[in-house]
Amino acid sequence: MNYMQENQYLKREQGEGQIAVLIDFENVGLDSIQFLFDQISDTGRIIVKRAYADWATESKRRDQILELGIEPIHLFRTTSGGKNASDIRLAIDAIALLYTSPVDTFVIVSSDSDFVPLTSKLRSEGKTVIGAGREAIASRTLITACDRYIYLDVPVTPPSTPKNSPSSLLR
Repeated sequence: MNYMQENQYLKREQGEGQIAVLIDFENVGLDSIQFLFDQISDTGRIIVKRAYADWATESKRRDQILELGIEPIHLFRTTSGGKNASDIRLAIDAIALLYTSPVDTFVIVSSDSDFVPLTSKLRSEGKTVIGAGREAIASRTLITACDRYIYLDVPVTPPSTPKNSPSSLLR
């Protein structure tokens, strides 16, 4: 581990890391994005938030994305089969950020196994990769390729207090 990687590791461990959140909107959507931001808040500071989609067809969600402070990356559909345009742009942006920014933690919001090579590249360069997506469709290979994977469709509930415990009797 070189000096730069060691410094980034120490920052991540202290919760001072620089985070990029890249959202494959067409694969995941926005329903649990605030939940995701809360889950990764102890990891560091989010300095890049981008969501990739054809926003002309997703105009109803545009206001929500702007309220969350996410930069919408618009991809025009030139053919009916332009399904992978957002995947390709997300990967290009991740590699650009890898070499031109202080980002040390990448959050890839997708359930798509197409991101496994990207995840492997980021990790081989000493970056932490957190994946996030819906459990029902999450690719097992993507889950194992990430350092951590957060399921966006599984609500986290606080542990319930047994009825006879001392804290439940104090009201």
